[in-house]
Amino acid sequence: MVDATILLKPIPMEKNYFITKGKSARYFIPLLSCIIISGIAKAQGIIIKSGSNLVLKGNVSLVINNAALHNNGIFTEGESTVKFAGHLDTVIANVAGTQTTTFYNLSVIKSAFGIALKSPVVVRNILLLSGGNIYTDSNLTLRSDVNLTARVGVVPLGSNIIGKAHVERYIPSKRAWRLLTAPVTNSNTIFNTWQNRGIYSPGAGTLVTGPSPTGASGNGLDASVQNNISIKKWNYLTQSYTNVTNTKVPMSTSIGSADNSGYLIFLRGDRIPANTNVNITNITTLTSIGSLQTGTQVFPTSGLYDGYTLIGNPYASPVDFNNIVLVNLVKRFYVWDPTINALGAFVMLDDLDNNGIFAKSVTASTQTKDIQSSQAFFVQTNISLPGSVIFTEASKSAVNINTMFRPVTTGGANPGKIIAGLYLLNTNNTTEIADGVFADFDDMFSDSLNLDDAVKFTNTGENIAIMRNNKLFSAERRPAAALDDTLYFRLSKTVKRNYMLELEAQGFDQQGMNAYLEDNFLNTSTMISPSGTTRINFASDGTNSATASNRFKIVFKPQATVLPVTLKSVTAYKNNNDIAVEWKVENEINIVQYDVEKSTDGVVFTQVHTIMVPGNFNLVNSYNWLDTHPVKGNNFYRIKTYDKSGQVTYSTIVKVGMDISSGGFDIYPNPVTGNVFHVVVNNTQAGKCTLVLTNAAGQTVVTKSFKLGAGNNDQPINTGVKLPAGLYVVDVIKDDNQRYTQNLIIK
Repeated sequence: MVDATILLKPIPMEKNYFITKGKSARYFIPLLSCIIISGIAKAQGIIIKSGSNLVLKGNVSLVINNAALHNNGIFTEGESTVKFAGHLDTVIANVAGTQTTTFYNLSVIKSAFGIALKSPVVVRNILLLSGGNIYTDSNLTLRSDVNLTARVGVVPLGSNIIGKAHVERYIPSKRAWRLLTAPVTNSNTIFNTWQNRGIYSPGAGTLVTGPSPTGASGNGLDASVQNNISIKKWNYLTQSYTNVTNTKVPMSTSIGSADNSGYLIFLRGDRIPANTNVNITNITTLTSIGSLQTGTQVFPTSGLYDGYTLIGNPYASPVDFNNIVLVNLVKRFYVWDPTINALGAFVMLDDLDNNGIFAKSVTASTQTKDIQSSQAFFVQTNISLPGSVIFTEASKSAVNINTMFRPVTTGGANPGKIIAGLYLLNTNNTTEIADGVFADFDDMFSDSLNLDDAVKFTNTGENIAIMRNNKLFSAERRPAAALDDTLYFRLSKTVKRNYMLELEAQGFDQQGMNAYLEDNFLNTSTMISPSGTTRINFASDGTNSATASNRFKIVFKPQATVLPVTLKSVTAYKNNNDIAVEWKVENEINIVQYDVEKSTDGVVFTQVHTIMVPGNFNLVNSYNWLDTHPVKGNNFYRIKTYDKSGQVTYSTIVKVGMDISSGGFDIYPNPVTGNVFHVVVNNTQAGKCTLVLTNAAGQTVVTKSFKLGAGNNDQPINTGVKLPAGLYVVDVIKDDNQRYTQNLIIK
């Protein structure tokens, strides 16, 4: 460009300049994909004068090459990328002016020197440094709000972010514990950062309480009714929390090349005093102040076998746990999910076979393998030697999981899995996840306890754990399930209320056994789905028995049945002056007995005979019974089947008419509940007949023709559809035009 400076002055009627994708109009600067500002004159750049607007609409790109941006008016960023490029010094490449300049994406790619921030700059989405340096002069803020949290992209070797920055973390309106860190070095004190220097400003900072609070003039602690400790650190040497009783100390203490500490902090909302009331909370944003950490960052860890260390993400960016280097550590981490239960709960994720896929103790949690900016987490040592967690720029991830900060196996044999979730069951039948655990069954796992089994971290609210050898686990891994194997659950901190236990089983449908949830308090046993989800509601009334930690267990037992019994056929027919009833069955497995039931109206049946089943496994069997006392008219029969579980099933109904006059007919069942009934014609000559079914309005609804054989006939009639309930008339018209009529009731 000849003139490298765009000077935006107030003009009549229209005071706004828009840079927009694909548009060209009066007072608009047309732009297809980007605009490049370039030049060699002194103090060249974009100057937005007071009263003028520069608007970037959409996801356009503005490239500022060896030039500056001076904002004395209004700069509207949209979802654009502003890139500072070139090679000249920071005297020329800078952001200055009297107004705060907010960028959606701010990109810097300089072959030498860099860009200086001489006035306040806010980044909403990505700060990307591809070459050169950024000199912040304490003017940089990485914004976090309900929609976005800004992140720093991969910083190449030789490039640096020099000076302090403000890193924000939006916190939704919920009273809960959280594992947090300040992702900066050379930080200020807890009081001056997370407590907002003791000043109340709506939506900023938080209250930090503890015993003997003396506020800004003393230990920095805020007063509350109970003065309970609301912030703790973890001592990996003693394997215990230590209370923070003075917040006028640096936010971070260096224990390695990284300079940020992890905290367990209870957040109520911002610093309004009313938030000390247990029923009050609101949103807030915590701000960490210090130099952004880039490059390789190393944290030492506990040297104790099975020891734990609290690690804070050192970067103002998400990191992928797959890409963190672990030395003498299990590929496992624990986070605190504040969205679970009333005050949050621990969630364990691990990847023991190193395939990049993580198992999760609480499946309802939205936590993934991506550790978020300002998030802290626990790791576990796997040998009695000091370990370390090594972060590199390659560890960074582009995955922001807003839900964590927003309201709201191969190589083995016979694998199976049971995931248990403990839910709060509310009076309106809605549920809320309280905690969860899982058990993996696979022959690649050992029967003894080892580091494959993830220890349970105790929550402040309700807990569910798997108990073995008096130890509690959030994940237990054992060989393939065998008969009589038992999985013991331990519940703790339950209160007087209703709960739901959700059990998701995977891979047990082909293993020849069933799993049963046994309730020691109610003395019940419930078979759970072998490959699906089973939900059991239960109550805790506050008594010792109802809240007992050993109330529930899962026991594996032999399968009760393989295939259901099939009644292949049921028939009844006249045998001289008697009626013979016969039935044939297939897959007769675990059947106890059959009852023959008789009726004279097809509605009320009475047991008239019982046959006990020999053995408990017969592929095919046939049975018969002779009714030597049939009644004149209609005789209805059905077979009642009992299996070992106590389940009862019924066969279809068959009918035989006795002493029906020649040429007449009868109907069964009557009333009929389905769309099939039978017409019985006995003692007749061979021929043809037509059946006409008429409803109460006189409309013909069914017409059927069929052949009659000499003697007795039983002809099924299918109406095709389920007819409306009511009274119908059945006419049977023989081929000699004789008509016989009966009423039929359809239920």
